[in-house]
Amino acid sequence: MVIKFQEKQYELISKIKTTGSGAIELYAAADAGAEGVKYTVACVNDMELARRLVPVTTKANINYTFKDLYASFNADGKYYIIFSHASGKTLQQAIERGNYHLQERLLLMKNIFAQIFLLNMPECFLYEILRKDNIVVDDALGVRFNYFFTEVDYYWKVQEKDCINRVSGLVQELFAKELEQKSSRELMKFARDVEEGRFAYLWDCYVAYDNIYESVLTKSEREELRPGRIWWRAWEWLKKVFPKIRAMLAAALILSAAVYLLLTLPNPVLSDKGITFRQIGTLEIQEQQE
Repeated sequence: MVIKFQEKQYELISKIKTTGSGAIELYAAADAGAEGVKYTVACVNDMELARRLVPVTTKANINYTFKDLYASFNADGKYYIIFSHASGKTLQQAIERGNYHLQERLLLMKNIFAQIFLLNMPECFLYEILRKDNIVVDDALGVRFNYFFTEVDYYWKVQEKDCINRVSGLVQELFAKELEQKSSRELMKFARDVEEGRFAYLWDCYVAYDNIYESVLTKSEREELRPGRIWWRAWEWLKKVFPKIRAMLAAALILSAAVYLLLTLPNPVLSDKGITFRQIGTLEIQEQQE
């Protein structure tokens, strides 16, 4: 099947998938006039959904250049969106193989950041491509993205903090070994800052990562990164559990004080001798003679 728009012809090669609701069908396509050029074609069957997608999929309606978006148009009662298509191994496959050393993973994360800002895409698509199966890695650790829609109902709710959360997940997976072994304080601090939402903007994440990149890379090349020493790891563990220990000590102190008072204060009810009070305030008490 060939889809024509203006001077371009897009030949559908294979179907990639259909979204759960069936509103969008994704196809891999080739340029009928240029050999080797591939596209991802999103065919939107729901016209109401298409109307909502127009502002983020029409170049004339956005005030920046989204370089991976080639065209969008109506044809045969459907709305078509043409994206670039990346072939190769995904980041998911690369992580599963686990054959990247730290220097390569550092560069890979840097390239992901760089590609994000190079393409300058709307936040809804940025959130979409920050999934491991939408990131494609070549042999030189270059990065490209695929725009395989999932469900799009959330697209109009996506905020920058949601994209930062996705970046946090990538950082945790790419540097899982170093974070678990606590071998790099710079990486640990960066990962913690991203996870705890200390960056207001994605650009701030990129700047912070760029600031530690050379330092961690140099230490890795010099083999200066070592798993945290026992005493240091113990101190880190102690800092995590200290609030719980403090609460337990406070409870134990209160309990011991209560027990002490119960054991040391005389109790007239339990005592055989009892206690004789001679005066209460200004009132003197006299014993009654029988």
